[in-house]
Amino acid sequence: MNPAEQKILIRVPNWIGDAVVSTAFVAACAKAHPGASITVLAHPRVAALFENDPEIQSIIKLSPERSLWQTSRELKKGKFDVAYILPISFSSALMTFLAGIPKRIGYSAEGRGFLLTQKLKYSQNDFRSRHIILDFMKLLGREEAVNAPGISLSPEEMKWAGEFLASNKLQTGNITGFGPGATFGPAKRWFQENWVELGRELVSRGHQILIFGSDEETELCEEIAQDIGPKAISLAGAASLRQSAALLSRCSNFITNDTGVMHLAAAAGTRVTAIFGSTNPAWTKPWGEKHRVIYNGENCSPCYKRECKYGHYDCLKKISVKDILDAD
Repeated sequence: MNPAEQKILIRVPNWIGDAVVSTAFVAACAKAHPGASITVLAHPRVAALFENDPEIQSIIKLSPERSLWQTSRELKKGKFDVAYILPISFSSALMTFLAGIPKRIGYSAEGRGFLLTQKLKYSQNDFRSRHIILDFMKLLGREEAVNAPGISLSPEEMKWAGEFLASNKLQTGNITGFGPGATFGPAKRWFQENWVELGRELVSRGHQILIFGSDEETELCEEIAQDIGPKAISLAGAASLRQSAALLSRCSNFITNDTGVMHLAAAAGTRVTAIFGSTNPAWTKPWGEKHRVIYNGENCSPCYKRECKYGHYDCLKKISVKDILDAD
């Protein structure tokens, strides 16, 4: 078969941060397979991230209403030649196997090695010792990232962001974004009172604050905005992923925990200051030289726990508002 006629399926990760990082893999895949048709298979929560991407010909959304067998039958109709499987779950490999895709490439994790035609050795400790983008690139036989993650925003989306800022009397150049949440658990969340203190200090310096978060983080973000004052606006639960990306692109800086919106901000071109507690920044820090990481490096970190097993949360407690301001 002419390589330019290949049909490639990329099963992208389910979580927002990992899915954003995988946009770099999509770009690298397109370069490695010039002229091939690329389809992304995505969880509904992250599918929108891949819209408007010139390298992607189609997006298939996974549906909770369809069984794994039904999804596999749908994939079989696509007559794909190659499947790159970025998640390490058993089911993600099984559905491409059942779909009869001739070439299936992924990590040999979760006992799924027999489902793959090309499998890479998986070690959790090794996996977490380097940036996840490099592990994705290994599926293409590359040791380096040839592209940074990016999200393709349309002129209409950027116009919407401009109109939103104008209607809220926000001026580009002095807008700082906050990402105070983290779905994983409190071991990844800098303390609420610190966000309030930081926000008040930034407002006193002429900044305006946009606070980003998921539906589940609405209460947290609204409380922080209220305590900072009228120069802070919470967008949690009110802006879609793509709307958030458009607004993040208009922020001069984004200060955040290790969470999905951290990668979204970096992909939108915004400088990120990332606060790490229980996780290893070498694995999931924002990709790019202009970003800054605040990491205390406690002896017990990284532990990758949802809650501090010692109860002290020193990995976060010892990061002060001054540390963030000094890093800016």
